[in-house]
Amino acid sequence: MSYLPNSSQRQGLLLVNLGSPDSCSTHHVRKYLQEFLNDPYVIDLPRPIRSFLVNGIILNTRPKKSAEAYAKIWTENGSPLVFHTQDLTHKIKKRFHFPVEFGMRYGNPSIQSGVQKLIAAGAKNIICLPLYPQYSYAASETALVEFEKVITQYEGRVAHQFIEDFYDHPVYMHALAESIRQPLQTMIPDLLLLSYHGIPIRQTTKTRNKKNYQEQCIQTTKLLQKELGLQDDQIMTTFQSRLGPVKWIEPYTDVVLPQLVKQGKKRILVASPSFTADCLETLEEIKLRYSELFLESGGKEFEYVPCLNSSDSFVSALVEIISSRSELQNG
Repeated sequence: MSYLPNSSQRQGLLLVNLGSPDSCSTHHVRKYLQEFLNDPYVIDLPRPIRSFLVNGIILNTRPKKSAEAYAKIWTENGSPLVFHTQDLTHKIKKRFHFPVEFGMRYGNPSIQSGVQKLIAAGAKNIICLPLYPQYSYAASETALVEFEKVITQYEGRVAHQFIEDFYDHPVYMHALAESIRQPLQTMIPDLLLLSYHGIPIRQTTKTRNKKNYQEQCIQTTKLLQKELGLQDDQIMTTFQSRLGPVKWIEPYTDVVLPQLVKQGKKRILVASPSFTADCLETLEEIKLRYSELFLESGGKEFEYVPCLNSSDSFVSALVEIISSRSELQNG
């Protein structure tokens, strides 16, 4: 099904994701981390402290280790996150009668390059959709701030719209539930564990609309539980990927996993609904490291559910979400 803009201004769509190093070399990983970790929306500390922490400590120790982690998940197509986002963009582009591009908040291709391509294709009203179901300060907010910064360069000649989140949209929930039902056909887990990306507690409502990221994650779990028909003891919410000594939202995935084994939950299915494309955090952290942790703790079976990536169900869901939450009409 195709859609046409609901005005004389030609629409354009920009999909935004986090980003990735250009390669898994230490040089490219350091360059990527330098941009990523110096973002005040990611590490929201006073600039002198952030600069000392990132440039004086982290960038002297972490790039080599992170490069080794990236090497474990790198493919012949390069970064999984970039490849899946590019493929998703290509498929969505076929469903609309206006230009569609993607940009990464960090690394290449940039948000600015995506906007430039849309404007070159004649777009006068750009819809910006960060590919994060739940709205957070360190991912969604910084993406939209960067997008706005780029748009202001065109001195009001380009209008824009945001689709800030879609964690509770029925079509997204249906696509997510379907991806989980597939492994459930061959596995009977003791628990479905939903591991969301964590954030510092202080960032929970630190967004333009005071949206609460943690509450949105919990609501995602509740909606998914209802969609799958699970009982309370069959599903659990945890948070991963914490960094530094500050307090992050709990419970922590890596702390919970050994506890589950002690509770007799030795066969688990793990999904990460805060990610729409597989990346370092899902493939290396969850599928490799967390799986090893669980099995070494005495677990019997650990199965990871891939992200929605560029699946047909996710493409259809995004087309519906974009059409229902922006100024489009069925053409």
